Amino acid sequence: MSEMIQAENLTFRYTDFSHTTHLALDGVNLTIPYGQFAAILGRNGSGKSTFAKNCNAIALPSGGRVLVDGIDTMQPDRIWDIRRACSMVFQNPDNQIVATVVEEDVAFGLENMGVPPKEIRRRVNEALRMVGMYEYRMHAPHLLSGGQKQRVAIAGVLAMEPKCIVLDEPTAMLDPRGRADVMHVLHRLHEEKGITIVLITHHMDEAVQAQRVAVLDSGHLILDGTPREIFVQTEKLHSLGLTAPQSVQLLEALNRQAHAGLETDALTVEECADRLEAWLKGGRT
Repeated sequence: MSEMIQAENLTFRYTDFSHTTHLALDGVNLTIPYGQFAAILGRNGSGKSTFAKNCNAIALPSGGRVLVDGIDTMQPDRIWDIRRACSMVFQNPDNQIVATVVEEDVAFGLENMGVPPKEIRRRVNEALRMVGMYEYRMHAPHLLSGGQKQRVAIAGVLAMEPKCIVLDEPTAMLDPRGRADVMHVLHRLHEEKGITIVLITHHMDEAVQAQRVAVLDSGHLILDGTPREIFVQTEKLHSLGLTAPQSVQLLEALNRQAHAGLETDALTVEECADRLEAWLKGGRT
């Protein structure tokens, strides 16, 4: 078995307050292997947050199925096994922080699991060090910045030692520094711990850092590939209410206006700068 998350013909319907039924996911087939860093994009209402909740059994399929670490989420007696294997971090860290001291908050889930105190201390300290928050362990969470709170929330799920962490727009409420700090933590968890990361985001500069990008729209999986494969499809992205990274847009603009003939698959500032330098020197990219 090589899949951490396997969605097979996943369909999800919900009923709103006016008793109207909506189709949030419609026959989505998407597998995420163990150890992959995947980003899921989509405009508002595309179904990406609904997909995230199905990965953690917060929402259950209306049709099809989801396997998490080989466990069908429709098995009610395996819910806690699923959530231990695949933890979730939400957009607003205040909704996930429950204690008045940072280290107590990180320990909360472990205490509920009945983990021995000595092991709790080890896991809490390790998790806080991993996210760069150990020196704040005795602080009150409400005095922290948004980015620091989000790192505490990540430490709380990291202490549970999951195989996978699903993050539902964790940087949406943060400033650029806070966003960068959270992304740095996610890369450390992926590279040093081998944790599968599923990042739901609407920031293109975050998605380009993933190994794989899946794009949802109106409950359907529309695009799926590497960031380089996805972000060169600028017209398709625009039709889905999304944009390409600024580096790609800049190179395309130069091709249109100056007939530069530049390859447009530069996803980072460094790659874009290299292309521009070669072009300005009269070289080929």
